[in-house]
Parts: sequence; structure tokens; C-alpha cells
Amino acid sequence: MVLPSGLALPPLEYTVALLAGTLVVTALLYALEPPIDQRTVVALTPWMALGGALHAFHQPPIAAYRPVVAPLFGAPAVYLTTFVTLGVIWITLTLFSVRRGHSETISRNLGYIGIGLLTVLLVIAVVMALESGLLGLIWPTVAVVVAIVVSAVTVLAVALWRTPVVVRMRYAAPTVVFAHMLDGVSTAVGADVIGITERTPIPARIMEFAGTLPTAPYLGKGWLFVFVKLLVAIGVVFLLDDYLEEDPAEASLLLALVTAVGIGPATNNIVLFLFSPV
Repeated sequence: MVLPSGLALPPLEYTVALLAGTLVVTALLYALEPPIDQRTVVALTPWMALGGALHAFHQPPIAAYRPVVAPLFGAPAVYLTTFVTLGVIWITLTLFSVRRGHSETISRNLGYIGIGLLTVLLVIAVVMALESGLLGLIWPTVAVVVAIVVSAVTVLAVALWRTPVVVRMRYAAPTVVFAHMLDGVSTAVGADVIGITERTPIPARIMEFAGTLPTAPYLGKGWLFVFVKLLVAIGVVFLLDDYLEEDPAEASLLLALVTAVGIGPATNNIVLFLFSPV
């Protein structure tokens, strides 16, 4: 198994509605062909993070949704819910921007809207968490700061080593690296500090192996997962460098997918940590 535990389809009527919405949105986006490049990867990132945060509000101890809408935010339904919402806004921006002759603003405005929605949700989460005191803010903040620092150092090191690669992927490379560093660091914090059991088999196996190493008493078991995520992120950047030049649209969509695999679970971790007892 490579999928997280706890995945469950929503009731049939929700599943049909989400699948229908996904097909319609996908078809319209395919027909409209909005411009897709590296900037689109950056613009989609807050939406991917939004999906992770929305799912956190579905999980205990938050469980904030009313029963009538809760099935839309379980896993994997939340991914489709977020995509349909994103798609509707993307289609709307495309129609208005093309009509006004400013198609270059589509990705920028899409990103701004995603950032706005994500910010509102995170502020709500922080306000709710503060009811239990300030301690819940410590480890989410530590995870974010460490991820930013490691990402910056990594991108700088790669830029010094292979400058043309980072120049060509100046938007996508930092985005991919940060997404996976935040996932790696937050997972390590959850495992070593907060005591959260990892639900996804592959990270769980990696950390289980790290727990058997002589470094375990000193470094814990999460460091190896952080290192693996770092290697994966750098590897993706190098592997897709040429592809990005050959087919910018397809390569950018693939980079967005890789980013989603990191930033979605990472944001889910961060929001849940706000309500952890540690």
C-alpha cells in the first residue's frame, strides 16, 4: 500500500456530484486552454495548500463541518472539492481576462485568490487554536521556519552547482523544494515531537527504519524522511528541466502535481499541529 489510511469515498450522491463537476470543469479548461507555465505552478500552490487545510477541519479534534457538507471534505473527496472550486474560478478568470485582452494576468489573479482563501482559513484555525493557549503555535511555526531555511539553502546550493537549471526553473524549483521540505519537516515534527502516527505507508516505513539506526537516540526518526524528500525534490527539478523547455504546459502541470503531493499533506499537518496538546 502507498495510500494513506483513512481514505473513504463519500456517499453515492456526493461522489456522483463531485465526479460530474470534475469532468465539466476539466472539459471547459481543456477547451479554453488558459496559459500554463511555471507561474501557474506557483499560482496553484496555495490552492493545493487550501485542500490540505480544508481536510484538517474535517479531522478530529477540529471536526468543524456540518454533517450535510462534511462528506465533501473527507479524503479523497476534498481533492475533488478543491479542484472544482479552483476550476470554476480559473474558468471565470480566463473568460474575463481573454475578453479584456489580458490573458497574462490569469495565473497571477488565480494565485492571489488562492492566497486570500488560504489566509482566511489559517487565521480561523489560529483563532480557534488560541482558545487553548499559545503553545499550539510553537511547533507549526518551527516547522514552517525550518522548511523555509532548508529550502532556501538547498535552492542556493543547487543554483551554485547548476546555475542554468535554477535560472530556467526559477519559479518552479523553489516551489517544489519548499512544498516537499514543509511536508518532510512537519512529518518529522509530528513523529518525533508531537507523537503523531504517520498514516502513509512509505513515510512510515522510512521512519521505522530510521528508528533502528544508531542515530535514533540523538536525531529521532524523522530526519531520514526529510532527507529523502529533499532528494526527491531535487531529483524532480533536474528530471523535468529539459521537459519544461520542450513542453512548458505539460511539464508545468506535472510540476504542479508533484508540488501538490508535498504541500497538501504539509498544510494538513500544520493545521492539525495547532490543536495538538504539545
